[in-house]
Amino acid sequence: MSRQKRSIKENNDKLKVQLELLRSYTEHFDSGMIHMALPMATQVRVLIHQTDKSNSLLHQLDLDNKLKLWHSPNSSFSPHNLLTTWDLLKMSIGSEGASYLPLGSKEVFNRSRDDSNNIRPEIFLPLELWWNQIVFSQRSDYVSRKDIVQFIANKDGGAHVDEEKWPIDNYKGSQLLGFYNQNGDSPDGNPLYAAMRQIAEEILVSFEVFESSPIRVIPSFKQEVEFFDLSKHKSNKHLYFNFLRDRSYKSNDQSSFQIKDFSFKFYDYDKNNWSFIDKSEPIIGKECSIIEVK
Repeated sequence: MSRQKRSIKENNDKLKVQLELLRSYTEHFDSGMIHMALPMATQVRVLIHQTDKSNSLLHQLDLDNKLKLWHSPNSSFSPHNLLTTWDLLKMSIGSEGASYLPLGSKEVFNRSRDDSNNIRPEIFLPLELWWNQIVFSQRSDYVSRKDIVQFIANKDGGAHVDEEKWPIDNYKGSQLLGFYNQNGDSPDGNPLYAAMRQIAEEILVSFEVFESSPIRVIPSFKQEVEFFDLSKHKSNKHLYFNFLRDRSYKSNDQSSFQIKDFSFKFYDYDKNNWSFIDKSEPIIGKECSIIEVK
């Protein structure tokens, strides 16, 4: 019996199921089942990971070039920062000690302020740039979102358990991130799994924004974003970015990878019942702005 290609409606139904499953895994993770990071990674791989032999669901729906992904840290790794990078995490300190947790979204989205106390726009990136962006670093060791998802799904038990330990395994232990209390104890938690939880949150937020319509769009004119690639192998990119006043400020660094335009998009809170907005907190203004990199 010959195989037939799925219709767009069938693939959209598949997408809805995948996102429902992903949200379910995040809820279980938040209830304390941190090993839900395993099926979470597998679900994200189904949605995003594209190869010559396997088409991701987003690619099948032609969304890999349309959907923009939320960059929740609202900053970017810098090679000039000599400290360990763990951009997708926050440290929670309580009576029982410190622990690493995912950033989340309700206390983060449209909450970050600049030096002038103005709300910073949220940043949304094209899939390739978001997927390959550096989110962990330890000296010259770089880890991207793609690295995290592929490791957990392919090596750590999401869909397969590898017989060997990989260097990225070390990010499960909080000792690697370099913070200790006065007793020499490192914070609790599994940084790698917490980062996986944040990646899932970024995807879920991105779909809610993608399905909404902005009230206005303003081009950035001269401003642009420059991306740099620190990868040691062509097949595995490790990216970070800087904002440019205009193209004349382009770096002469050989690691310069791409320069992208962006626009400002404004959304009305009253017209969007976004699940990631904390309704118990006062909303600042009636709208939020995002930077959407083209």
